[in-house]
Amino acid sequence: FIPASYSPKMGCWYIVVVFLATLVPTEARNRSAILITQDTWTNITLRPGDMLDVTLSNISVNASYTMLHVHSMHKTVVASLSPDYHTYSSINNSDVGLLTLLEKGQSSVIWYVNSTTNDTGDSVTIWTIALEHNSSDPIPGACNQEFPLDNDPNIHLHYNLYETTLQFQFSNIGFPRQPKRIPECDQRSSVDHRLKYEVYQYYLPEHDFSQTSLLDGLKKMTHPTDIKANGHLIKTLDSKKKPNLTLVSFKGQGVIYNVIVRDPKMNTSASYIPVHTYACSFTDTVAGCFADNDVAKGLCTIAGVIGLFLCFAGHRYFKTELFIFGFLATLLITFIVISMYSDETFAVRVAISCVVAVVGGILLTLFWWRIGLAVLCVLLVGLVLGYLFASIIFFTPFGNLTIWENNFNYGMSFACGIMLIPVFLLFFTKTLSIVSCAVVGSYAVILAFDAYLYTTLSYIILHPIKRAVVQDYNIAYISAPFQVKDYILVALWAVLSILGAACQFYLQRGKEDFPECPYELYRKSRQKAPPQQNIQHPDLHNRDETEPLLSNQETNRYVINHVT
Repeated sequence: FIPASYSPKMGCWYIVVVFLATLVPTEARNRSAILITQDTWTNITLRPGDMLDVTLSNISVNASYTMLHVHSMHKTVVASLSPDYHTYSSINNSDVGLLTLLEKGQSSVIWYVNSTTNDTGDSVTIWTIALEHNSSDPIPGACNQEFPLDNDPNIHLHYNLYETTLQFQFSNIGFPRQPKRIPECDQRSSVDHRLKYEVYQYYLPEHDFSQTSLLDGLKKMTHPTDIKANGHLIKTLDSKKKPNLTLVSFKGQGVIYNVIVRDPKMNTSASYIPVHTYACSFTDTVAGCFADNDVAKGLCTIAGVIGLFLCFAGHRYFKTELFIFGFLATLLITFIVISMYSDETFAVRVAISCVVAVVGGILLTLFWWRIGLAVLCVLLVGLVLGYLFASIIFFTPFGNLTIWENNFNYGMSFACGIMLIPVFLLFFTKTLSIVSCAVVGSYAVILAFDAYLYTTLSYIILHPIKRAVVQDYNIAYISAPFQVKDYILVALWAVLSILGAACQFYLQRGKEDFPECPYELYRKSRQKAPPQQNIQHPDLHNRDETEPLLSNQETNRYVINHVT
């Protein structure tokens, strides 16, 4: 703008002042400082343009290094060891941390924190805590050889719809302030692999995106003693293995990860910076954390209604049962094949699979109508139940065995799991049919509840599909959240399965195991039907089949006259 008192004489000076003003960084005009105490959580709100100087004072003389933890809900925060935020001294993420090796006589440390949302005008709420460690504690990330920070105690997390990858740097054994010689890093090239790395996880309440829940979880996953008490141990690594881990993602499910490094020789431990994720975006309105898929909910509701019918009356309406199971089997196979060899969108693949599945259901029904072999038809029904059974088995910790990382081992074992139930129950064909209807139908009912309660039971049948479709999914570790909602739905699943099977056995008491082949019924009805009467000659209707047709007519005589 141009001031009202502007004159040509001051024009040159005015331009110089405006130019110098543009050189002043925005952060410098909003710089503030805060003093924090050791092992105390501090809630801070960063306004647009704020740059925060965080000071930890009165550090114990026995401390060898200090760590600053900075966390936000989902927005990116920058933490730096230097006020100029140099690349090699800074890190940015929603969960960041800094590690400072103390010098002799040093009693205070200053860190620098900023927000990357200055251009959006939104404030950012962050939580900070500073921890001190003595010289016997291992130093997290002190053997960093990949990321910019010299000592990087951070866990670098990357996620997509299918996988979540954790990556951290090796630690070093503890040493006092400014030692004459820093110990050699305990890495793969080292002779003594004494440091152990324990990866823990802690699940937040299902579909809970509140800051209160996240802060409570972070407090439980910061100190090694709290991590062991509240977290779930996923895996233990040493310096012989790569410091990374791939896990299965659960969209919308909050989870906090942390790593404890232990020194068995000194009987000490230290923790890295905890990191959290919801495996979804907070800003994406189409496929983000808060996006409701009404179409999926509607389809799950329809599946639940059909499943309820299948659970309590599926075997009684045998042709309908065959169509439903033929539809499910064809849908599963078609979707996997299309996903493996096509780049079409998810909606297109589902639509094509449903069309083909309808044809598959009709073909199975026609096979029963024409051939009438109940054993073969129920075999396919039992294979669908076997798929569900194998999916449950491999969704447990049994599926995390190293041997299953080989695709051939996994595929053959999964196929054996599918055939296990049909092989044992195929001799009892009626029982196999009723049990399949009850278990699969009740699971469809559970899926309807899952769409509204946001549990993880739907991932049971999705996991084998992802294993077949997603590349490198074989190394993904399965550790599903199993909380109160899941226990309730599993109990409901069991109750519905038992009640459905009992109801169908009761309805079928005193009846044939399976209805007669429809084509045979049609053929017999044609044979037993009385012949149609001859309308023109009704008296011919009751004649014996062996009676000559011309018996009542005079025999024509022919005379041959010889002409002489």
